[in-house]
Amino acid sequence: MTPNILISNSEYDLEQKFGQEFIAHIDGIKATTLRQFYEAIAEVLEIPDFGFSLESLNDALNDLSWLEDERIVLYITNSGQLLSKERDPAKLLSVLNMLDATAEDWKWVNDEELDNAKEIIVVFDDSPRIRQLLEQESIDVKLLSQITS
Repeated sequence: MTPNILISNSEYDLEQKFGQEFIAHIDGIKATTLRQFYEAIAEVLEIPDFGFSLESLNDALNDLSWLEDERIVLYITNSGQLLSKERDPAKLLSVLNMLDATAEDWKWVNDEELDNAKEIIVVFDDSPRIRQLLEQESIDVKLLSQITS
């Protein structure tokens, strides 16, 4: 089974694999704090009534009923800068774990259980920092270029 988190070495690979999908792009340079990240993800996913907390983000990502698209690719560029100015480094780890868990949860929802089943795929552009953090958290990753389907 494909991991929930993918690493991309080029936008070309992303376009080849997911060019027809809804790609929600977040620039890590514009999301160096948790608040900026919340603002960015709320904007790109058009999250209604977002509470700007990890719990609220988790709830929103486990709903997504306002989006018509069945597959959502959360694409984070400049991943080395993502939450780099956040005072508590554990917050980024919490975000990474939540994204991984939420993407996994959607894999086990079928159309009979929910009228509006989704698939979330998280793609980070490659950086030593994001690789180290994902490895530290034992989050399974794969290079986007190695995905065949």
